Amino acid sequence: MEEIRDCNGRIACKGNATTGLIEVLYKRCKTSTQIPIGGTLRIERDGVVTIVTRLSDSAFHVESHANVA
Repeated sequence: MEEIRDCNGRIACKGNATTGLIEVLYKRCKTSTQIPIGGTLRIERDGVVTIVTRLSDSAFHVESHANVA
């Protein structure tokens, strides 16, 4: 699984583009989901929003920015 980092360089989650499996580990609580090709997952943590999109069986696209709400 590859590490997916937010705009601050912290690990937001880990993902496997082949299977679409995404795992988020935060304070000893692991959450996992499987996203289809074209699907997205939004993670908000400590004022940062990270959006992971599965492009294909071999790649994710990651957007990350500070939440200005």
